[in-house]
Amino acid sequence: MKVQDCYIYIKIGLAIRLLRNVKGSNSKELVDSSLSTLIEELEEGDFQVTLAAMQATNFKEMQRSIEGLQNDEDKIGDDLASKIRMELEIIEKVIFPESCIKKIYLLPNRRYNTEYLLDAPDKLLAKGVFQKLDAIAQHDIKSSCRCLLFGEATASAFHILRATESVLKQYYFHHRRKNRLNKPMWSNMVEQLRAKTRNKPPETLLNALDLIGSAYRNPTQHPETIYEIDGAQDLFGVCIDVIGKMSCELPFKKALN
Repeated sequence: MKVQDCYIYIKIGLAIRLLRNVKGSNSKELVDSSLSTLIEELEEGDFQVTLAAMQATNFKEMQRSIEGLQNDEDKIGDDLASKIRMELEIIEKVIFPESCIKKIYLLPNRRYNTEYLLDAPDKLLAKGVFQKLDAIAQHDIKSSCRCLLFGEATASAFHILRATESVLKQYYFHHRRKNRLNKPMWSNMVEQLRAKTRNKPPETLLNALDLIGSAYRNPTQHPETIYEIDGAQDLFGVCIDVIGKMSCELPFKKALN
């Protein structure tokens, strides 16, 4: 997925407007920079049809005429200005219909910061916590954030539960150094953590893990379970809280040499 600022379309429009109204008294620098901006933004916006139209012979000749001016301060002259206006009129006729097939999807407001959900999920946790998590947990938190933002509530729930279980395993292995379960499962891990007599995890954390496991994790494994966006956001908040509490006890990863 490519994230694109809508301002790109304004810059394309401004560049076309300027070039459609050039005068012979305009400088090479002004025209050249405007044309470069237009091409760069068309490439960024993936306007392939318009860019293909710019490969036409007449358009290329017009570009070479601009480049042929020796100094940036040189005036382009009336003849070249007329050619530029004519070529940009053609380009404008191409870009209008191509623009009609471009779709912009507006991201709705959620309970959580849109920028964090899209690009910086680590900021939903305390500083440094996200870096403690294994690759699976990090991947699932990122996926859950994007699904939540895009309205895929059931997928968001699935991913945040996977992330929570992954962190729970890290937490379990951190607390349980010996006689570990051969196949660590959610309820069994919580049961062994609760059975500890020394350095026992907080009961509130264990209760929250029990609640997530019984009320959310187990039902979500069934295909008939479907989440609405509010339910997914409720679950997301609970899981992020639990992940944060478990991660506070986890050690930082050792840097690879």
